[in-house]
Amino acid sequence: MPLHSGLRCMASALMGTLLGTIAQLASPAKAATQPFSPLQQQIETLRQEHNIPGASVAVIQDGRIAWARGFGMADLESSRPVTEHTLFQAQSITKTLTSLATVKLLAAEEIALDEPVNRYLKGWKVPENDYTAKVPVSFRMLLNHTGALSNPYPDGCCGPKETLPTLPQLLRGQPPANNPPLTVERIPGTRYDYCNGCYTVLQPALESIAQQSFPALMQELVLQPAGMSRSTFDNRFFLDDTSSIAIPYDADGTPHQRAPMRNPILSTGLMWSTASDLARFNLAFTQALDSNHKLLDQALAEQLTIPSSTASRSLGFYIGNRDAGTQARGQYIFHGGSGNGYLSLSIISLDGNHGAVILINKAPNPWLTTNIPQYDFIISALKLISNFNHWT
Repeated sequence: MPLHSGLRCMASALMGTLLGTIAQLASPAKAATQPFSPLQQQIETLRQEHNIPGASVAVIQDGRIAWARGFGMADLESSRPVTEHTLFQAQSITKTLTSLATVKLLAAEEIALDEPVNRYLKGWKVPENDYTAKVPVSFRMLLNHTGALSNPYPDGCCGPKETLPTLPQLLRGQPPANNPPLTVERIPGTRYDYCNGCYTVLQPALESIAQQSFPALMQELVLQPAGMSRSTFDNRFFLDDTSSIAIPYDADGTPHQRAPMRNPILSTGLMWSTASDLARFNLAFTQALDSNHKLLDQALAEQLTIPSSTASRSLGFYIGNRDAGTQARGQYIFHGGSGNGYLSLSIISLDGNHGAVILINKAPNPWLTTNIPQYDFIISALKLISNFNHWT
């Protein structure tokens, strides 16, 4: 072959490789700037009207994830956009996964839900008092928020630069923890009262039973079988590199000084996740509810959705309507969450046909205020989604 022909062939091959590389590099940016659909444009307009820095949304339609994408900014300072893969703290949506892990592990170990939890705790135990002398705290009470335990979050400990207490220190109220010891405040089982302390106790109980760390247990029992490949209970990965997370913003629009929140309590709200991963969990759960799934047996899935402490509160979910309003015999199950700089909502119909997950990165410290207007964006976005897709 003549030399110049060989050079032309080589040049052509190099150009093809170069163009292919450019296309690969350009494709993520192209995906990130795909035009909004009419519904997505309405959500984007709503986000701007509510002054929300960033949002991640996944929509389930006809039993599958119809679409998932980011809106706005994960980091206002660097103009880094939210993408489908941006991580948010799921906050109390985590409780739904903790409840599933609990019923799954207890069933495997042949432990009844009405067993007193102190029989299985090692080291620290729920402090006995006049209330527990009448009725001991059971696993069921912890799951359905009737365990009557005190709140372990007086002000949302702990910021990224603050000293992290151990879980036993927090349970006992010992420095560097800044909360009083966990105590039972009334007769257990007598009434529903949203209970972060209850889900706190589930963590050491599960660890004692399984002889595994809580993150390892959740990976095995929930994250892996649900296909939640991007979700994690890692408390440290964002300390040196925040490029994978949505920066949490306070109500005034500045980066939250005490967030991302860290805590030895992982079971109540410290899972990092994406809207897509949480949608995958919802679909896996409703598939289990219809028939057995590798995530969970059908009988256990049903157990998690049957009304327990109230007509609209089961062991793992709130029961209600398509607008995430609690309602007896509702056809939707859901859970929301709030924490320093993050708000979240996850909802799906019992038949698995309709659902959505909405995560945002702006919220005040929820332990210092009951006024969280940013949640209006989430509920309004949900109504746009349900109306557009004709949810029943």
